[in-house]
Amino acid sequence: MRVRFPKLAAAILTLLIGSGGASRAQDEPITLADDPFEVSDPHATSPGEANFSLVGSYERAASGRVPGTAGAETELSYGVAPKLDVRVGQTGAYGNLDIRRRLGTVSADTSGSSEGGDRANLGGTTRLGALYQLTDESGAMPIIGLLGRVRALYGPGGTAYESEGTALFGKTLKSGEFPLGVSLNLGGAYRFDPAPGERTTRYLVNASVGQAVSRDTALVATYACEQQELGLPDYSLVQVGARHRLRSQHAILGVAVGFGLNRNTPQLQLAVAIQWEFGSAR
Repeated sequence: MRVRFPKLAAAILTLLIGSGGASRAQDEPITLADDPFEVSDPHATSPGEANFSLVGSYERAASGRVPGTAGAETELSYGVAPKLDVRVGQTGAYGNLDIRRRLGTVSADTSGSSEGGDRANLGGTTRLGALYQLTDESGAMPIIGLLGRVRALYGPGGTAYESEGTALFGKTLKSGEFPLGVSLNLGGAYRFDPAPGERTTRYLVNASVGQAVSRDTALVATYACEQQELGLPDYSLVQVGARHRLRSQHAILGVAVGFGLNRNTPQLQLAVAIQWEFGSAR
């Protein structure tokens, strides 16, 4: 892996001085995938290219003495072969971690109660994974990718370890200058040596629809659902937002607001993200 780092550094330098491939990508309509929010893009990062995302968020709980949680997330993907990239990410949160399970923290409450959040806690995740793109979009065939990760989770409940596998689907329903597309993620997580009250396995289902309203701006609506611990209702969130391409910075800025559908989900979620595609020719 060490021999790949000079290529990554060269890709970053190419971005800073401008590249022909990146310029061509800037002339194409904005992609509709809403990654780095709730849904992951099935496209693998091209060989020798990199993608870096930074997300900041605030969530307000429907219950608990600690109503608010601030979180941050980073992820770097790097293409190592055609249709294959590796990914490393880090998350962190402070506040009511009982509503931040999608961030991947170890909850303060594993007793099955939905009335947690009695004190503010610090937690987070380190994750390492890879995405393999199985197909390209052609006719009725959607883009399909497989994303696998291993995660170390930190929080007031201790340290836990998980593996995660997710099938990623993407389909353009209407092409042209203002395309319309949909995305679907279906997956599950396996926790090694779960504590009392924690599930060994959990499922997730995330779906989104995106509509471009200009060559540089897309509106996105998302539904995210993930199974929680024993005795707790599923994480269930509706999120709406927009993604805007900053041509001069070779980046995409995203903003979103989310609303929970039960008391085990944030009552309100606000998120801002910026995503850089280094040397991208897509």
